[in-house]
Amino acid sequence: MIEAWGILALGTIAGLVLLDYGVFIFKCRVRAQKAALSIPDVEPIQCPELTVLIPCRDEAANLPLLLEDLQNQTTSVRILVIDDDSNDDTRAGAEALGVEVIQSPGKGKKAALIAGHHRVKTPWMATLDADTRLGPDWAHSMLQVAISKRASAVLGLVRIKADTASGWERFQSQEFGAMMVWISGDVALGKLAMGSGANSLYSTQDYPHQSLHEEIASGDDGFALCALKNEGKVIAWCPESSAFVDTHPANSWKQLWQQRARWASKTQGQDAQTRIVALRIAAIHVLLPIMAFESVLTWQLDWAILLGTFFILKSVLDGLLIRSAQRLQGVPVQMVDYVLFSLRYGLMVWGAWWELFRGQVQWKGRRI
Repeated sequence: MIEAWGILALGTIAGLVLLDYGVFIFKCRVRAQKAALSIPDVEPIQCPELTVLIPCRDEAANLPLLLEDLQNQTTSVRILVIDDDSNDDTRAGAEALGVEVIQSPGKGKKAALIAGHHRVKTPWMATLDADTRLGPDWAHSMLQVAISKRASAVLGLVRIKADTASGWERFQSQEFGAMMVWISGDVALGKLAMGSGANSLYSTQDYPHQSLHEEIASGDDGFALCALKNEGKVIAWCPESSAFVDTHPANSWKQLWQQRARWASKTQGQDAQTRIVALRIAAIHVLLPIMAFESVLTWQLDWAILLGTFFILKSVLDGLLIRSAQRLQGVPVQMVDYVLFSLRYGLMVWGAWWELFRGQVQWKGRRI
């Protein structure tokens, strides 16, 4: 009898969590579709108005590729690289291309951004990560949205460029694309102050450099966007595919866990909507090992059925989300991915939690 009540109680909780997750995914898909259709219509931009800030450390291999992309923009941009105490030829590579480089006076991305902001003379500034690539109309598309929406910040989509033959890389592209589905829809509706510093544009005069909390190692984009939202400023989403930027996948599970642990560690610096989603993801992934543990511990068929049903339904919902990422962002998906995605996703979440629990989260040798 006690066993039956346990299955009923956990089954009820699992059903409610799945229902909440399903409603969340349905809203994500609808909102992302609306965001993708909200293309602004304004007059062509006639003059350079944008400074691109690139804070970087030890990016000698990646930075020249991004700088060449920026130098080939259809709208001229000023480029400013802020070197965060690199140990390689990052500075020399940028200067060889005629790009201005300054030394960050502090340590970390936030200190670099603050130093860069003080040097901006144009009405708009953007932040990009050194390991990204972008198309020739990126600047034009981002500025177009900023001007038409009278926005203080514009966020663009970031994609993980995957080798379609690699299931490992496809998973990262799908998972990140699914997150972008949620972000794009909620930002476009004014419900979220979250994006990626790898593809953001700001009004220079509105950029809240004083709110970055330089003493905290991560979360520059989250702190800046939350400050703007709290001030009632407009944060817009750029739906143009020409504004997408591509970045690299992680090389290993360890690297991916570290990355996601860094992101999770800055959740407290973001808005309520972000924290709610983090709790939603936590809830659904806590239930899976609990049911798996009970199935192994008791060897009861009822527990195995509950676990199997829960996992299948979650996989279906996850499949809907990555299908949206495929349709809206061009994320590569193969049939086998619909089966394996939820397993890999759970492993990613649990691994990130383990890294946080160990307190060993680092970025390029620096403790977070």
